[in-house]
Amino acid sequence: MKRGIWFPAAAAAVATTVASCLAPITIAERPPVTIATANPAAIYYPVGNAICRIVNLAEADDRAMRCGAIVSEGAAANVEKVRGGEATFGLTQSDLAYGAYRGEGSFAAIGPDRELRTVLALQRESFTVIARADSEIRDFQDLRGKRVGIGTVGAGYTFTRDVVLGSYGWTISDFDRALELGPAEQNQTLCHGEVDAIIFEAAHPDGLTQEATSECRARLVRVAGPPIARLLATHPYYVASVIPGGMYDGNPRDTPTFGTQTLLITSARQSDDLAYAVVKAVFEDFADFRRLHPALATLTKRDMVPSEAVIPIHPGALRYYREAGLLP
Repeated sequence: MKRGIWFPAAAAAVATTVASCLAPITIAERPPVTIATANPAAIYYPVGNAICRIVNLAEADDRAMRCGAIVSEGAAANVEKVRGGEATFGLTQSDLAYGAYRGEGSFAAIGPDRELRTVLALQRESFTVIARADSEIRDFQDLRGKRVGIGTVGAGYTFTRDVVLGSYGWTISDFDRALELGPAEQNQTLCHGEVDAIIFEAAHPDGLTQEATSECRARLVRVAGPPIARLLATHPYYVASVIPGGMYDGNPRDTPTFGTQTLLITSARQSDDLAYAVVKAVFEDFADFRRLHPALATLTKRDMVPSEAVIPIHPGALRYYREAGLLP
């Protein structure tokens, strides 16, 4: 599950356009079309609401198409909700979608779900490591033997974390101390000197990263080098990423890392017409869609076409992309 995003003043004003649809939906109010997101403080929730807002505007006269974002435990749980039919759509990470479709990684025990399909690609999120400014940690490899906040069981990025550790030939036991902590707790332990570094994944700029770098003078850590280059070359669901210099206090230089892309997924059991309608609504009101959250503001239409190297695109979504000339 992703951390909350930091809004500059102008972006915060824009984000108020979705404020009216951010109240959590109760079971009694559950609409026929649902998007599983995360908790209301995390980025998936307003992004899911943005998609539903655009769909509801486009399909205002069709009650069967009424869409609502529902609270969930985050990326990994959303795959299971789509798989089990508890949600029509779900927001998840590209690496989790890949693993779930093939029954790999944390999904090995329950086996592959060959009915998973992508509908939209959304914001990219960076694997992020922050270290205390008074530590000697500059690169990911410097974390060996250190005290590290590693996230909580079930959070989507812990899957990514374990893949990174494997690329270095490490396990969690290679840390001197590994603490399972939620996002706010990670910052507190870092600021109080109880850990040397914390690991998470976020779309930048990110609120808790802003807090850690301004209040604790923390430093962003490079996640780059031969192990990461090999990871990118062999895993199509990961992308190279850079956290721009100057985005955070005390971090004037670009910080290279890598990350995942957020995907809107569904099941092949959902109708072609439904998937088509969702993509059409977003793409034909694209300017307004991008204004609904800062994480969406830099997306282009081509950015939002999913890669079939991760999991197959739903036929209804594929039909729209072909009609729009975005795919052959």
